[in-house]
Amino acid sequence: MSVQTLVGAVLLFGGLVGVYITLYLMNKRTPLPAGCENLKADCDGCKDYSCMNNPSHDKINEGGR
Repeated sequence: MSVQTLVGAVLLFGGLVGVYITLYLMNKRTPLPAGCENLKADCDGCKDYSCMNNPSHDKINEGGR
């Protein structure tokens, strides 16, 4: 493998990482549109406890565990 190929691969990878970080930070700083502040579903019938919208995630465990 030549040095030129290796340097090109490192520069390409570094550029992709730089673009990813830049777009991630821009997305994080973008304010939420009006009306989208609280999109939590009001569901009571779902028994899937791994779902983050399940109301059991909001309750404090009173059993000590």
